[in-house]
Amino acid sequence: MKINKANFGWIFTCVVLVILLGIALYLGASGWFFKYENTYTTDLVLGKTVTTTIEKNQSTAVSMTFDGSYIPGERLPQIIGIKNAETEEGVYLRAKAYVYTGDNVVIGMDIVQTINWTLNPDDGYYYYNGVLPANADTSLCSHVIVSDDNVFSGHKKYILTICFESLSENQSPTDIWGYNPSQNV
Repeated sequence: MKINKANFGWIFTCVVLVILLGIALYLGASGWFFKYENTYTTDLVLGKTVTTTIEKNQSTAVSMTFDGSYIPGERLPQIIGIKNAETEEGVYLRAKAYVYTGDNVVIGMDIVQTINWTLNPDDGYYYYNGVLPANADTSLCSHVIVSDDNVFSGHKKYILTICFESLSENQSPTDIWGYNPSQNV
């Protein structure tokens, strides 16, 4: 194939595309495009009181970021409350606290629960003792605790999440959750 004015545009385009493809493959394979950084934005701040609402047969969660500079066993003040938004019906509640590390790892987190909640060690959930009446609210915890077996990196950010689940008071929590929170009342 002779290079003439008619073929010059096509040849130039092919050469440029081959060069760009080579650069993209090199940078993609070397990870240059993928900068690892945990940056999560949230309105919630560790240490401030947080309250969320829930209705029957729903799930909701509150999340907040914290840095890994906390040492194992440290208690972090955090009041987390929940309100039953139902106007006519009470709900059974359960909650679970965990930390997402950003490395596709989920770590359990301990809390100092209030007297209305009981930890079921079999599944790691905290259960509200009984039924939370309509339009009522309660506090889950006063502190979150960095577990003794968890070591966080001081230069990383982590996401603390408290997930709440509810059932209608007309349902059987034993059948659905495998645990009866009313047995602790």
